[in-house]
Amino acid sequence: MLKQRIITAVVLALVFATVILQDNSLWVAGLFALVLFVAVRELLGLTLKPAMLVSLLGSIGFVLLFCWSLTLPGEQLIFWQSLAGVVIWLLVTASLPFYRFSGHWPLLLKVLVLGLGLDMLWISGHALIYLHQQYGGWLLMYMLTLVWVADIGAYFTGRRFGRHKLAPGISPGKTWEGVIGGIGTNLLWMLLIFYFGANWELSLPAFLLIGFSTSVISVAGDLFESILKREAGVKDSGKLLPGHGGVLDRIDSVIAASPVFLVGLLLAQQL
Repeated sequence: MLKQRIITAVVLALVFATVILQDNSLWVAGLFALVLFVAVRELLGLTLKPAMLVSLLGSIGFVLLFCWSLTLPGEQLIFWQSLAGVVIWLLVTASLPFYRFSGHWPLLLKVLVLGLGLDMLWISGHALIYLHQQYGGWLLMYMLTLVWVADIGAYFTGRRFGRHKLAPGISPGKTWEGVIGGIGTNLLWMLLIFYFGANWELSLPAFLLIGFSTSVISVAGDLFESILKREAGVKDSGKLLPGHGGVLDRIDSVIAASPVFLVGLLLAQQL
């Protein structure tokens, strides 16, 4: 299972890196539009579970509307939209300790959760594409590595030292030791990039604060998706990615991390 997981992760990383490091942001927009299409279908499957045709048409409609919205101008729009995403994720994080398993969410709650999930995907997609358009592929790759490195550090640290459960009612496999190990690994990665890679004209405190905040909030993205899967009675959001499950299983942390990273970056540049 670990071998399969590693192979899939390497292939995905190569595909994303190849596209993201292109100068033309249209390639990035196309890639993320495809990811959004699959993610929306999986989100519908975790909530309302509509018929296949309804799910397909709904996902296509969402992606077409998203692509049209990319033509709307303005850094201010992206900033306020991403700031709204930060607020949403802070509220989600604060509510996680109060979650109790139900297994039979009413229809209204499922609709609300679906709407919240679609908002999160929308905000994240805009933030990621804007990062590439304005700052280039290397900064976007760095943002993604913050999630990947934290995930890898948490996985191996949790397996070796994990004793204290982070959220047993949501995801029994996650531990505080894993979270701390993931963030610690990320801090080393941030220092390495800052001194030997690029710092994008940020001070060291700002660079570390942005990276630390991104790492911490990415955990909330993972836990939120775990709640959706738990309530839907499934282990994975899909079966598209061998060893990982579905697309949402792979991007849940990125969905939470991207608006936090972008808002932190824009604010740091104004100071």
